[in-house]
Amino acid sequence: MGRIGQRYAELMRGLDGDFLYTSREPKEQVEVMLGARKVELEQLLRESDVVSLHLPATPQTTHLISADALKLMKPTAILINTGRGPVVDSDALASALETGEIGGAGLDVYEGEPDVPQSLLDAPNTALTPHIGSATTRARDDMARLVARNVVAVLEGEPALTPVARP
Repeated sequence: MGRIGQRYAELMRGLDGDFLYTSREPKEQVEVMLGARKVELEQLLRESDVVSLHLPATPQTTHLISADALKLMKPTAILINTGRGPVVDSDALASALETGEIGGAGLDVYEGEPDVPQSLLDAPNTALTPHIGSATTRARDDMARLVARNVVAVLEGEPALTPVARP
């Protein structure tokens, strides 16, 4: 329930459902504002009709949504991933969709981008987009401003505001 997850929850508030989230730390403001409830990932997967992922790819989050995680979900549940591709095990997801283990998936990111696994292209009940979730005027303007602030900081001898670590 970081910045993007919070914005997603705000946008979904109009659908009048219960909001469950998982996070390293409680988000009291979100809990008060949206009536959200922090739970462990396993409970979130078991109880949610829609699971929307908004987290970075790290060694700890790689295949967070695995075959075992997908087995916890309702057979009518929808998995949305607009975070990072490696968070979801693509083969396990394609299998879960093929067998009806979950109801559907909406993906804007994929393991091994820019390639999209054929198994996902062939999977039923999927909506696949080409990593364009941030393609709004507001988001792109904000990105441009952040780049400019980074350039100015570095030219002034300060560290970059949002440095990228090299592997």
